[in-house]
Amino acid sequence: MKRTFREYALENWSLKATATFLALVLWLFVRGEPGPERVLAVPLEVHVPHQMEIVNERPTTVEVTMRGAPFSNMWFGKLLPSCVIDLEGVAEGEHTVALTPEHVKVSKGSGIRVLQVSPARVSIILEKTISREVPVVVPVLESPPEGFEVYGKTLNPPTVLISGPRSRVDSLNDIPTEPISIGGQTQSVRYFVNLNIADRLVRTPARKPVQVDIAIGPRRRTHTVNHVPVAADNKAFSVTPGHLSIQILAPPEVIDKTGASNFRASVRTGALDPSKLPGRVKPAVQVLDDFGGALAIKGITPPEVTVKRGK
Repeated sequence: MKRTFREYALENWSLKATATFLALVLWLFVRGEPGPERVLAVPLEVHVPHQMEIVNERPTTVEVTMRGAPFSNMWFGKLLPSCVIDLEGVAEGEHTVALTPEHVKVSKGSGIRVLQVSPARVSIILEKTISREVPVVVPVLESPPEGFEVYGKTLNPPTVLISGPRSRVDSLNDIPTEPISIGGQTQSVRYFVNLNIADRLVRTPARKPVQVDIAIGPRRRTHTVNHVPVAADNKAFSVTPGHLSIQILAPPEVIDKTGASNFRASVRTGALDPSKLPGRVKPAVQVLDDFGGALAIKGITPPEVTVKRGK
């Protein structure tokens, strides 16, 4: 018997109504609102080549416009994304990077879509990391009282290894310590002071303070010690004249104890070319006792002696 459309439509009507309702709900879910937009400040990570570093100021965060489901964990501070710039394999110099949604790393399955990154561009300047050994210097404030003076300073260590970007390390001729004051001091003193590196990009592995020994004593005066013998370190050579006069700087009580026997003068012949002799050579003078740094050589007369082969 031929069935009417009405009979066909009413057959299993509850099952058909349920299926239609579920299809409508599914369509509304898929067709529904895309979710709220939100702007977040996320960390900016820059991957640089080995033995290179960034030398210019750059943002540490960027603003990212994202869209996602209203109940995403993202909005509760979990699975926070980051913006990553990969500069592996690039050379020294300035690099301008256009930031796109592809630079933003979000957790898979978070339902988050990145729409925009601000700023749109970031400039990165890279330089090679180098190391170099430089002297340590100690800024000294004030002076000893009247009638006293500084004889000298001894540092331990006298030099320090620094590392950092090429331009920053090459521009430094020395590294200072924290300043010290010797006002009112009338005798030798010892200090332990830290290095004072102003540039945050310059680093040093040195962790211990620098030991600074400052020799201080009565003000010195100039004195001449005569008849100091001078000879060649090889008996196959002779030296003319055979004696020197040495000008020294020393306090009065040291001068009274200083004579020719307190010095050793010699001529080193190892590097001399016998074919060019006789010739003029500067003698080397060694102080056998400097009385704790109180004695210093100011000059030698004559400044050069004549060296010839044979007696």
